[in-house]
Amino acid sequence: MEMYEVDEIVEELLKEKKGVKETITEMKNISELMVDLAYSALLFSNDRLAEEVHELEEEMNKLRFQIEISTMLAARSTDQAIKLEGILHVAAAAERISNAAKELAEVVLRDIEVHPALKAALEEADEVVDKFIIGSGSKLVGKTVQGLIEDPECGVDIISIKRKGKWMFKVHDNEKIQIKDTVIVTGFNERVEKLKSLAHPGK
Repeated sequence: MEMYEVDEIVEELLKEKKGVKETITEMKNISELMVDLAYSALLFSNDRLAEEVHELEEEMNKLRFQIEISTMLAARSTDQAIKLEGILHVAAAAERISNAAKELAEVVLRDIEVHPALKAALEEADEVVDKFIIGSGSKLVGKTVQGLIEDPECGVDIISIKRKGKWMFKVHDNEKIQIKDTVIVTGFNERVEKLKSLAHPGK
């Protein structure tokens, strides 16, 4: 990690006053999302999903460093340091999960052939995970998350939304979809495809 990146992370940590609990929760959410995206990337040989896994891995590295800084600032005695050691173990475990997801994504990005038996196993999953970016002419703009979930034709679950470079993992039902949002969804394949067609009208 470059020195300027370290300074930037420390500055961001002090500015946001992000707590250890909040950071651990974010690491958990991202690692789970990475696994879902990586398996879907394998299933559909989808480069853009695999690339998203790589981008999330960079975010995980930053969060891991934030955890280390937070615990060092919080430990004011040997006893406190010993108690905080467990937090570092959890953070390290979450990062190992994300590293494994990145390795799955590498299979796609390196065009490594997937054995038919593995592909068949992946296809048995009832639901898929996918991402799309909301276009300017999309009918989804202004719709609420709850509205998308309850839509009888293309209802899916919204896992997260990336807006202006920031991820939202706790997406409220009344959150409205905006232009240029990156939306991560899970659902039956045909419904996900329908929603993607609405996100990019004319394509």
